[in-house]
Amino acid sequence: MAQQRVKKKPDSPARMVIVLFLITAVSALLLGFVNYKTSDRIAAQEAEKAAAAMEAVLPAGSYTELAYTGGDDRVAAVYDADGTGYVVEVKVNGFGGTIDMMVGVADGKVTGTEIISMSETSGLGSNAKDPTFRDQYIGGGGPFSLAKNGGTIQALTSATVTSRAFTAGVNAALDAAAATGGEG
Repeated sequence: MAQQRVKKKPDSPARMVIVLFLITAVSALLLGFVNYKTSDRIAAQEAEKAAAAMEAVLPAGSYTELAYTGGDDRVAAVYDADGTGYVVEVKVNGFGGTIDMMVGVADGKVTGTEIISMSETSGLGSNAKDPTFRDQYIGGGGPFSLAKNGGTIQALTSATVTSRAFTAGVNAALDAAAATGGEG
């Protein structure tokens, strides 16, 4: 007995559009739900990182956010560190994206630098997290520049864009601290 083959009718374009729309809608709803459920936790983790960075660059009992009206869009926030100086959050554009960092300033000098987040190239620009690079700024009053431009800061090997961005961030923090309330 010969079996008859049933020819499957091809899907119409309208039906395919509806199926794709439903898949897209369900995916969007799932992504929205995951974002809703995780956004508070992510914000809390980011706040913890920022607090730890503040403590690392200029230890203090408390930090009070101050109004910054200096107009430098790289300066995200300025904090008074219990009257001992300032902690400045700076966001600068590196090679791989934004470098979010904290800089401590007391008596017009850098007390420390800490990177909160960045997406620089692994093994090159990401070496900005290395204390050997960041510690070059401690104790200096700026303005800083790279050694290849006549300054004192040794750039990261094969990461000049990151080095320049980090240096610009430190200089912006020093300027913001000075503009906010003197030299810290």
